[in-house]
Amino acid sequence: MIDTAVAGANALTRRWVATIESGGSSAVSGAGVWPLLAYLAPAADGDGRDELTAAVGMPVGDAAAGAAAMVDLLRTAPGLRAAIGAWVSPDLKLHADWRDSLPPGAVGVAAEQAVLDAWVREQTDGLLNRMPVQVDPETLLVLASALVARTRWTQPFTDGMLSAAEGPWAGQRLAGLRRTTTYCDRLAVYDTAAGPVSVLTVEGDNGIDVDLAIGLPDAPAAAVLTAAVDAPAVEPSRRGSQFGEGDTAPGVTVGFGSGHDDTPRLLAALPRFTVTSSHDLLAHAELFGLRTVSDLRAQRLPGVSDFPLGVGAAAQDLTASFTAEGFEAAAVTAFAMRAGSAPPSQRPLQVRVLLDRPFAFVARHRPSGLVLVAGWVAQGEQQTGPGPGFAG
Repeated sequence: MIDTAVAGANALTRRWVATIESGGSSAVSGAGVWPLLAYLAPAADGDGRDELTAAVGMPVGDAAAGAAAMVDLLRTAPGLRAAIGAWVSPDLKLHADWRDSLPPGAVGVAAEQAVLDAWVREQTDGLLNRMPVQVDPETLLVLASALVARTRWTQPFTDGMLSAAEGPWAGQRLAGLRRTTTYCDRLAVYDTAAGPVSVLTVEGDNGIDVDLAIGLPDAPAAAVLTAAVDAPAVEPSRRGSQFGEGDTAPGVTVGFGSGHDDTPRLLAALPRFTVTSSHDLLAHAELFGLRTVSDLRAQRLPGVSDFPLGVGAAAQDLTASFTAEGFEAAAVTAFAMRAGSAPPSQRPLQVRVLLDRPFAFVARHRPSGLVLVAGWVAQGEQQTGPGPGFAG
């Protein structure tokens, strides 16, 4: 069950990142949306059920169980935290079968905006501070998920300053991160329709990894992100240990370092970053299977209640930060329902990965393969004080 749920959530993320444009930083969490869609799919009928089932990627009869398995994974895996909340108007009577499909204790009486915002702050440890949908007297039901992911790197980076010699970040003083490792195969290069994409895996100490991906300078963000999401299931054209002197790839150069042994090394340099995003899911209603159920002219969710209901708002807020010590991200997603009608010895080979222009990131739960957060970094964090520097 969980394998099918993970596959469905990752497919949703893949479709979503294909809509991200290169102009600005952005991040999404299909893992935060998917359980809500899975809880709603069995409650819909007609075209609405078909669309939600397609978006979820598993039979409608299994969807609620798949959502429960996903939430259980997100609640119990090290470094992860998740919650489902539902707030119901006193005037709305829910069907017991649908109410019981939600996690125990998830359903409460409809509350003021301040109460829902407080739930977000509590569930995300203050990383986010508001519910992404606004409630009003016409809001009959709010269904929300909260997801937090945290990890510390098995090998921390060193803080410094990063300066790019060319490209959109040329001349900027960026808060840089740098580290060197002998595990060269944490770098892999993949062939895509948009050209080669280099992917560097940064391992966390609790089973959460972050893949950093960079393509050719003119490669669209969507193409680089898609390659990063797909990376575990695709055979790379080259791994870091297969690079030789003078080889190149996007963001990658190879030369010789200094040292007293001939062990190859992988040097990585990139800026610290924090990406925050807010998404109106109904702007891409077809992607999430919400086209029909967001049409309020008829009863769209008869499995929830006999009272006519439709999805009047659907949104996600997200923040993700990559630092020298680790990575943390939080996503809150909410639906509001309304009535409707080979080197020489002594000179080690050095494979250098330099992310000094826009790049992608994908945070993944290593044991299950679940993509937790995926995003595009259009601008790194600026350096605000003095510090050791390294240039691109």
